Amino acid sequence: MEGLDERSQDIIRARWLDEDNKSTLQELADRYGVSAERVRQLEKNAMKKLRAAIEA
Repeated sequence: MEGLDERSQDIIRARWLDEDNKSTLQELADRYGVSAERVRQLEKNAMKKLRAAIEA
């Protein structure tokens, strides 16, 4: 996840890696002061970068 900025890393961790307390898009939106849709976009872009890194 080194290729991701800090916010994107946090979103991926909160949405996918924290088994005990997965965050919703709205919770992350409130944390970062953006819309839930923007968090979804950031998550999608981060996942795309991770996939590309794995396939490289």
